[in-house]
Amino acid sequence: MLVTLLKMAWRNLFRRRLRTVLTLAGVSVAVAALCSLLSFQQGYQNGMKGELERLGAHVLVVPKGCPYDAASIALHGASWPCYLKEAYLTQVKRTEGVQTAAPVLMNANYTESGEAIVTLGVTPEILAVKKNWLIAGAFPTSNGEVLVGSAFAKKHNLVIGQTFDLPGSAGISLKVCGTLAPTQGADDTYLHLTLADAQRLMKRPGELTHILVRLSDPNEMEGVVGALRACEAGMEMNIVPLSHLFNTIQELVNSMRLLLGSVALIALFVAGAAVSNTVMMAVSERVREIGVLRAVGASKGDVFALILLETLMLCLIAGVIGCLASAVFAPFIEFWLRNRLPFSPTDTLVKPSLTLSLFCLLLTGIFGAIAGMLPSWRAAKLVPALSMK
Repeated sequence: MLVTLLKMAWRNLFRRRLRTVLTLAGVSVAVAALCSLLSFQQGYQNGMKGELERLGAHVLVVPKGCPYDAASIALHGASWPCYLKEAYLTQVKRTEGVQTAAPVLMNANYTESGEAIVTLGVTPEILAVKKNWLIAGAFPTSNGEVLVGSAFAKKHNLVIGQTFDLPGSAGISLKVCGTLAPTQGADDTYLHLTLADAQRLMKRPGELTHILVRLSDPNEMEGVVGALRACEAGMEMNIVPLSHLFNTIQELVNSMRLLLGSVALIALFVAGAAVSNTVMMAVSERVREIGVLRAVGASKGDVFALILLETLMLCLIAGVIGCLASAVFAPFIEFWLRNRLPFSPTDTLVKPSLTLSLFCLLLTGIFGAIAGMLPSWRAAKLVPALSMK
């Protein structure tokens, strides 16, 4: 009996093809929006955790200015609008609770093709912060030596011991002393020089762009941050606790996600109402047919099940289309979101998964069942004698 009902429900869906296609389109858009939103939520949270792990620091010391811009520049690489005095590093290191303070001088040059060449001047202290680094070769110790990120080395075909001209900077030659294993982050594209060499090449003697600070005990964050702000150079530095910063950014993103989620939920409700209206119209057009079914022995339950199956089929087909559309358009959605977020991790933000797709299909089925209740009940209540008139 179930197989017969399924066959009848499938045939009935395509009686009014244009109406069915329009209903499918409405539900598919709502499901695609919901699936993309859930994928973004999961991807963004994982990306933020990954950024914190790759950076390795608990606190970021930057010049005075917007902490969001400073964090974004430090994580993604760019030229800085202002600088710190290298003398501040001594005070940061002396602060109680600071385990490691790694000074960094960052700069970005651009080639004629628009490629950003990000160079960083660092000291061996950075190895205590970037504990996930795996280096083939050696860390730079002399002028002209450079530690090359894996992506940069692959793109420019560089190997250890090779000398090359720095793209975007005329007359600067560097020797590859080591290559960095893939970190899945921005470090893969960076060039790391000695701090003194970077200051010489960038003509920034005695200056830094930021300091990566790792604490002895991350639970003492508040006390260490307070001590850094109270030191002699505290008024000249911006002390940014990265966990607090990311929590603030997460709250901003959650507000946007709540807005988008409300829109997606409203769209799903509207789509459900459209499905209910479509099936109700189909029931009105098939009053005589339903009367014949009742007259030849179909029970109220059979009629109810038939209409409900049609509704579920309609919604589940739309759900599959919506999940597939979400996967296909994920790169475009991610591009749109990256241009509007206050901070974007380097990891993929919108990454559809089978688990999320199945959840969206389940939710679509529940909405479909609710939307099909009223038309199914009305069809089951039709009296055969009156339906034949």
